[in-house]
Amino acid sequence: MHCGPKSLTIVSFSMGAIALVTLVLSVSTDAWLFTVEPVTGTVDNQTFVINMNVRSGLWRVCTIAADGSVAPPCLTVSYFGDPGRVEGQETSFAIIKSNRVAAMIPVISLILLTIAAVLSVLGNLRQDIKTLISAVIYILAGLSLAVGLILYISVINDEVGHRMKEKDKEESSFSYTYGWSFYFAGTAFLCAMLSAVIHVSLYLQRNSRKEEMVRVIPGLDELLESDTGTANPTVII
Repeated sequence: MHCGPKSLTIVSFSMGAIALVTLVLSVSTDAWLFTVEPVTGTVDNQTFVINMNVRSGLWRVCTIAADGSVAPPCLTVSYFGDPGRVEGQETSFAIIKSNRVAAMIPVISLILLTIAAVLSVLGNLRQDIKTLISAVIYILAGLSLAVGLILYISVINDEVGHRMKEKDKEESSFSYTYGWSFYFAGTAFLCAMLSAVIHVSLYLQRNSRKEEMVRVIPGLDELLESDTGTANPTVII
């Protein structure tokens, strides 16, 4: 099935818009990670254990009450101070503290996606090399986002593994699940890479003539002249 420039333009705009919107929602919301952790408390010299439910994002962490509502107040995540582990600290908050590097990468990806979207619009309107440049920036944004997600997962696994070593298996009932904000970031990665591929295809389709390809690929004109100048070109080493 052959897709013309008009169809590819619509699809590239759609993929770029989905990538940008999903990443904006992912970065601005606090549903990246849901954790359940037993916490020991003391009231009137009586010790009890309750399950603490925590919902965390890149910038805010909230405690969820037993009825599913958010127990105020939600706390703003601070990425300053000592990055080291604090013995006795809850695993949920230790994970948030250790994710200071991974939390910055989605923001960088969002900035790159915004630049790529602007260049995509300008490139498609003027049908010039900005379309190809936007594809390159889409790739950089997607790769940086993938690195951020991998670091985010690695930090969680490392922190949970460290905490579990310090506790008995019977007591280590900590559990966690990734939220929709995390999966939105994964969707943004896929859409950004698809948009990059479509932008490259669109640019090559619009610039398929020899004169236009020569302007894109340096040295192509000399190669074409050498091929047409002799029937049996000889490679000299």
